[in-house]
Amino acid sequence: MTEESSTLESLLQLVRDMSSGRPANLRKGDQRDGSVYAPTPEIRTAVQVALITGRPLLLSGPPGCGKSSLASFVARSLGFSYFEFVVTDDSDPQDLLWRIDLIRRLNDAQLAKLTDDESVFTDYLEPGPLWWALNPETAERRGSDSALTRPAAPPVHLLDYEATRAGAVLLIDEIDKADSSFCNGLLVPLGSRQFYVPEINDTVTNGPGRIEESPLVIITTNNERDLPEAFVRRCVVLPVPGPDANRLKEIARLHFPVLDTDEGLMSRVAKLAPRFEFDANGHAHASTAEFLDLVEVLIKLNTDFDSPEWQLIEKLVVEKPIMRRNAFSQW
Repeated sequence: MTEESSTLESLLQLVRDMSSGRPANLRKGDQRDGSVYAPTPEIRTAVQVALITGRPLLLSGPPGCGKSSLASFVARSLGFSYFEFVVTDDSDPQDLLWRIDLIRRLNDAQLAKLTDDESVFTDYLEPGPLWWALNPETAERRGSDSALTRPAAPPVHLLDYEATRAGAVLLIDEIDKADSSFCNGLLVPLGSRQFYVPEINDTVTNGPGRIEESPLVIITTNNERDLPEAFVRRCVVLPVPGPDANRLKEIARLHFPVLDTDEGLMSRVAKLAPRFEFDANGHAHASTAEFLDLVEVLIKLNTDFDSPEWQLIEKLVVEKPIMRRNAFSQW
């Protein structure tokens, strides 16, 4: 068995062995530290296929079904570094690759710090998350060999975590927020795992010593906008359905270990879960995050479901009647 096939097989085995984990900290707000997830057989297979083919894994589904939180969980499971990029309606595909810090350059020019030295110009070259995922060594040097260049620091998205393998997971979150030109601008960099940087007249590729299966790119879409056919064809695509009642109970148990030992609380969570199931059209009374918020309040306050207090709690956490009634008219 070659070293290459041995590395791939070890990664595939890690995916097969992915355990649900336990939260590193008590849950407050959205827990996206990758410490807990309930992977389904379909998710395990999709990650394996993405590793084997070298294609991005495109996860599609309704908001709140756990698409984004998968990426950091997989990174921890594989021992990979983790980087993320959240897409907005004004995102530029080059932001994933590199950008020039024009504001800092202007400030330095006004303070007479700017020089004509080309090596110093690279101080304003900011590597993007795909650069860091491909080649952290050149990203730290901003692609320069000059000792005058100010070192760059990698973004930290997982606190108190250190990679154990020379690979990376890159999350591109909510890609449907941008128009088709954003996706089209990523066809070549993601497909070839390289891109050219004219400012340094060099091409960024997977660095020496990096695992060939790296980076594993995970992309999410809420299906708010159709993605270009050419882009979709270059991805491994997995629809992620919203959780049913049984999966919601499992998710709650993973986030709140006290449910393992308190049968009374678990029974009440079991009664709550069916109300938050996604229907056949992908709609739910609330997102999984809102369901978990209610479970946390239930644990802390131990309020009866029939009480006026609980009715108010549901309005505060889930129904949000004023905001949801006026949301679309205001936006």
